[in-house]
Amino acid sequence: MKEPHNYRSVGWAMIAVAASLAIVGLIVISPMGADPYFSSKIMKQKQADFEEKKQMEEQLKNMTSDTAKTGMLILSAYLK
Repeated sequence: MKEPHNYRSVGWAMIAVAASLAIVGLIVISPMGADPYFSSKIMKQKQADFEEKKQMEEQLKNMTSDTAKTGMLILSAYLK
């Protein structure tokens, strides 16, 4: 029976496994790996930003009819 001689593909697979383990190791020693709630904090910040923009939009809609009639609206007073 003839041997398959697949040593090259096995070698490339071992390199891929070693590279993925190295990447996992770099993530663990990075500040992202030290904080288990990293993605949760990002999501909470995005939700807070969305709610703030939503409230800003509601405030702009509820402006007095005087500014709506003139058509002039100064946004810099409302933006941070």
